Amino acid sequence: MDGFLQWDRGAWLFCIQLKEGINDMLKKSLAHLKWWVCGYILLGFAIQLLSSLGVVVFQKILDKATVINSFGEISTLIMVYGFLLAGVAILNYIDEYPSVFLSNSITERLKIIALSKISKMDYQAYQDMGTGQMIKVIENGAAAGNSIIFSFFLKTLHELLPTLLFSLVFISFYDLRIMLVIAAGYVVVFLITNLLLKFLYAMKATILQEQEKMSRFSIRGFMELVVFRTNKRYEKEIDKLSQTARTIIHKNAQLKMIHEAFFAIFELFVTIIKVVVLIYGVKSIVAGETSLGIVVALFMFIDKIYTPIAIFNVLFVDYRLNKVTYRRFEEFIAAPEDKNLESGEAITELQGNIEFREVSFTYGNVQILNNLSFSLARGTSVAIVGLSGGGKSTLIKLIVGLLKKGEGELLLDGKDIDEIRLNSYYDHISYLSQDTPIFDATIRDNIVFDEDTLSDEELYEILEKVHLQEKVSHLPDRLDTLVGEKGLKLSGGERQRLAFARIIAQKRNILILDEPVSALDNITEQSLMETILNEFKDKTIIIVAHRLNFIKDVDKILVVDQGSIVGEGKFDDLIEQCEAFKALWNRKISFTDYR
Repeated sequence: MDGFLQWDRGAWLFCIQLKEGINDMLKKSLAHLKWWVCGYILLGFAIQLLSSLGVVVFQKILDKATVINSFGEISTLIMVYGFLLAGVAILNYIDEYPSVFLSNSITERLKIIALSKISKMDYQAYQDMGTGQMIKVIENGAAAGNSIIFSFFLKTLHELLPTLLFSLVFISFYDLRIMLVIAAGYVVVFLITNLLLKFLYAMKATILQEQEKMSRFSIRGFMELVVFRTNKRYEKEIDKLSQTARTIIHKNAQLKMIHEAFFAIFELFVTIIKVVVLIYGVKSIVAGETSLGIVVALFMFIDKIYTPIAIFNVLFVDYRLNKVTYRRFEEFIAAPEDKNLESGEAITELQGNIEFREVSFTYGNVQILNNLSFSLARGTSVAIVGLSGGGKSTLIKLIVGLLKKGEGELLLDGKDIDEIRLNSYYDHISYLSQDTPIFDATIRDNIVFDEDTLSDEELYEILEKVHLQEKVSHLPDRLDTLVGEKGLKLSGGERQRLAFARIIAQKRNILILDEPVSALDNITEQSLMETILNEFKDKTIIIVAHRLNFIKDVDKILVVDQGSIVGEGKFDDLIEQCEAFKALWNRKISFTDYR
């Protein structure tokens, strides 16, 4: 009984692993699929039951065939055997749909969970993770999660467990001793597998690190064609990729060899079992203790029982290795979230009054902003100017709520931003970042975000205001023209103007622009900024400006230098009283003259 007890202990450990694995990692991806999962498992049990009954009926046909006088005596058994095989074939066909459905559902669900995580992720945590690495972690994690849930747990419950269970039960009916030998053999195979796993873990972790490194290199090469080509960087990038690829290939080859060692050991073990059963069976037939049909049935059940054992051990190895991969995905999912997105006071109306009271911000050990204090009343337009790296964009990101202040108060209509639910706040602000976010969608969708809130006529009126109406009107698909990834089918200036069209369409009470006109010519810039100041004249407008062409037209200018406000006021006052602003303006004049 020792072998059977060992096998039972292994099954018990698997059940514990099953419970912990699903509860801790992937239960969210299965929550809406529970009835599909139950049906899939029951279908697997039905298939294996019919298959096992087919072996028993086949054994009876063989035994009766040696003693009957006419075919009619076993015709009924043959018909039953045929019906069982047909039933298995039909159920296997039906089984394909839930199999494909569950596999794809789990993968896509995990990707949706990842996107949902990004939507809540703390902005600094998002910045700390490179795009290439993030994409690779999500892709690998979704694939690993699907393998853990579907290829290991569900496949085990659907196919391997019922096969093992029914085969052992039917073998025990023939000879309990053989069942115990087979169960003991399973324990031996399982122990060998665990020994091999120790060599596989370290290799898998190394391969994942190299794949993520390769993804970082390749993403920047794919996305920055112009920069890499004009700086002749592709040769060096390809060399880096080649070195990383060689490491990955070598490690994968080693991984495969250790993995395949299991099959060689397993095949040898099964061969020994079959020879032992054959010798035992022949002796029993000669002694009149058993029949040929029973020996054949035992061989068929041995193949049935050891095939799932082989598959299970392969799946178990993959499961343990996939846990290494999925752990990285879990770390990504566990990244800090923005605590204010869904918590805090919801605001239904925002006038647009903004006040900083001794606000400071530190990134790591670096002081970025230092005790900023200023106020903006509703209907005020303000330009924030200063040298690069002075803290202007950080200040903007604090107002948007992407970054969290370290000290002080940032008040919106008298309420501190840390007490406001940001998702309600975002209904009242429009933010245009330096990156000019344009999406791989149509011109229409880039303006209204898939919402049919504006007619074509209204959209063309907005495009006229940003000097894009004529361009769009002459395109074959007009408003339904696809602009490509990041708007690559448009020029830099056209991308910025399309982004301006979006914020004009939104008509919100606070408008925040971070260096919005870098790709525009002076004439278009002046015209566009006049349009913005006119369209939002009763709103709060905040503009980070490196180019100073339009700043004479704003109500207030803030001069930021090394994280502090060193000047505040109208243009005429600052040009006389603020040395830092005077230096910026003179630099702008000198640059214009040079051009």
